[in-house]
Amino acid sequence: MKNDCFNVCKGIAAFAVVLIHCSFPSPVGGMMNGLARFGVPLFFMVSGYFSYGKGTDTVKRRMRKLFALFLGANGVYFVWRLLALREQGSLTLEAAAGFFNWKSLLGWVLWNESPFMGHLWFLGALLYCYCLYGIFVRKGLEERVYFLIPLCLGANLLLGEGLSVFGKGISFLYVRNFWLTGLPFFLWGHWMFREERKGKLMGNPGLCAAGIVFGACLSMGELMLSGGGELYLGSILMTAGIFSLALRRPDFGKGSFLAHVGEKTALHIYLWQMIVFDIVEKLAYIGGIHEHMVYQWMMPLTVGGISWLLAEAVVLGVRFKRVH
Repeated sequence: MKNDCFNVCKGIAAFAVVLIHCSFPSPVGGMMNGLARFGVPLFFMVSGYFSYGKGTDTVKRRMRKLFALFLGANGVYFVWRLLALREQGSLTLEAAAGFFNWKSLLGWVLWNESPFMGHLWFLGALLYCYCLYGIFVRKGLEERVYFLIPLCLGANLLLGEGLSVFGKGISFLYVRNFWLTGLPFFLWGHWMFREERKGKLMGNPGLCAAGIVFGACLSMGELMLSGGGELYLGSILMTAGIFSLALRRPDFGKGSFLAHVGEKTALHIYLWQMIVFDIVEKLAYIGGIHEHMVYQWMMPLTVGGISWLLAEAVVLGVRFKRVH
């Protein structure tokens, strides 16, 4: 059954991720960056939720579609990086081949880190989620691996935020990946579907909202304590609260702009925002306004708006191609 509130949440999450990559000036930018960390986990949870009860044929179909998008998006950003090298006058065969050195490929395979643009890790991690989930389905283990949820999230917080608090931070690659971010949130969404079907998800919208607010406040405290991270305990609470609220108010936001964005264009906003960001930044440098305070406040909003328009154009183009 369609859940309009999920689509609203996905729309908000898409623009939240834009604010991670295109920040407002400090300290507001840092605060928004911390609050926006719920965005990507929410996408994983929604994917896991709608995977419950799906057979291997459905999983394979989703994998094929996602793999095509994975190849396409990485291909586009590879060309984009080559164009940037050409503009800098440093495009050589050696420079192009450098994207495929063993270290980059190893990071791509192990940690989902695309050598062309960092935010594409999400596609690789989600693809891994579906691959592993397909194995779980064939083995009948999909409801027996929920113990990985607290295990992986605990490791994420310990290795990421925990070490940062004590000044011993490690590379974000070791926590921002399929293993410690994608898989636990995917399985959590899957578990939420099971619990909802059994009628075990209790609580009220007010409690969910309180959890979101508490998570947001906690994230701010963790941000100041750790100096910044990929995921906070507060982010986890915010994600759980938002997700639970959507389950209890499935019709909320029906017909709204954000519901449309979440259903149709959220993924493409996520994918192509960095191209828009690069273009906006370049034009700002050319126009000599890059250091202007008005531009710095308007830039995230501009990138978000143009990314949405571009996503709409991509969706319309795909639809037109299918019809013809």
